[in-house]
Amino acid sequence: MPVDIDSPEGHIIRKMVPFSTMPNSIFKVICDKIVIETARSGAFLFKRHDTKKELFYLLKGEVSLEVDKLKMEVIKAGTESARFALAHQLPRKVNGVAKGAVQFIKLNSIYISTPDSSELKKHNTATAANKDATPRWMSTLLMIPVLRAMPPEHLIKISESAEEINYAEGETVIWQGDICEYFYLIKNGECVLTYKSATPEQTLISNKLKTWDSFGAEALISDSIDSHTVTALTELSLLKISKENFLNLIKQPSLKFVNEDKTNELLGNGGVLLDVRPACEYEKSHSLQAINAPLLELRDFIQKLDKNQPIVVISDDLRFSEAAAFLLLCYKFAAHVSEKNTDPAISDLIIKVRKPKQHKAPDNDIIIMESMDDDFVFDNNIVVETRPSSMPTLSAPPITIEDQNAQLKQQLQKLQLKLEKTEEEKQEISQKYQLLLKQTERLKTMLASLTKYNGMI
Repeated sequence: MPVDIDSPEGHIIRKMVPFSTMPNSIFKVICDKIVIETARSGAFLFKRHDTKKELFYLLKGEVSLEVDKLKMEVIKAGTESARFALAHQLPRKVNGVAKGAVQFIKLNSIYISTPDSSELKKHNTATAANKDATPRWMSTLLMIPVLRAMPPEHLIKISESAEEINYAEGETVIWQGDICEYFYLIKNGECVLTYKSATPEQTLISNKLKTWDSFGAEALISDSIDSHTVTALTELSLLKISKENFLNLIKQPSLKFVNEDKTNELLGNGGVLLDVRPACEYEKSHSLQAINAPLLELRDFIQKLDKNQPIVVISDDLRFSEAAAFLLLCYKFAAHVSEKNTDPAISDLIIKVRKPKQHKAPDNDIIIMESMDDDFVFDNNIVVETRPSSMPTLSAPPITIEDQNAQLKQQLQKLQLKLEKTEEEKQEISQKYQLLLKQTERLKTMLASLTKYNGMI
């Protein structure tokens, strides 16, 4: 469980090295990674020759540092020695044994390994990352909300591959229409995202980003060109991560996919169904439950969403759903991606009557039939499709091979579940049969013995 920085344990940890010199923002993030544990007398906190990259700090009690039961030193909580990690050199040269009940914290060393001041000055330029200085970007990575839940091994690889690049005020980082090659994290400074539409009005949409924000993910995930121009508003320091590393190390473990049942459960608990298609496509057909926030305008729309509500993202292209969900995760939303490209709550069977294009349609050109058993009048000028009246109104999308494969996979999963259930029932019946068979054999033996006994009498 995360440590509250204002708790007694938090105050003790704050005095330890190197926590005492950390900015509050970074210390708070580190506390989310700390695990408080207890150990009984005689228990090992760690053993000699261990190579696991973990740091141990003593909060309460005493720990004996031993080699083959020979006590080298006893560390007592609250002393100057207890401000430092216990036997942190790897491989460990001693055993850490609890003397009485102890309370301690354990933390992966990558989260607090930082270079000295000379290293920071040395790397404060636009140079490629040196793999021997892996931890130097760790503080920055931990300040990005979507990266905090990454496995430590992923953070190490990201830190190894990240490159720092600096821009002066007014310089352009990315031009709208460029091929996207990197995911960018803002290490320090501010920039602005601008977008010019193709309409005669040349609408300009802008978003201001600051330290710890990110950009580039939408284009990388959707495999499209950059949709914004990014310009430095101040001196700007960025960490850039290659497309391959972003997709494999960040995007893939971050996104959560939900099936139809889970989607209905989330929506039933106050969740939001977010359709990220362009407005023109949304207006043609959409679920009555869905609200529209085109991917290109999602950063502007985010302030209208409630972070306490789970969000399920839908689109006619799974890549755009993934891009939108990742952007929401960056802003600390509980975002999920629908496994289907269209609204999973919509049935494949749709009832609607649509006027042909050559006729002028009234304001309400969709009629929901009340029953599947109604008599329909078919006319050459009317297109008729059927669907249960309880379902929301939505035009049926063309069935693609991907849709058919998804449906077949779901049917296969259902059949596999039924098969497993049938096998369990079969085993249960077989066990009952064997039990009855044994009881029958015993009754036969008893009956034969009784008959023989009666004959003797």
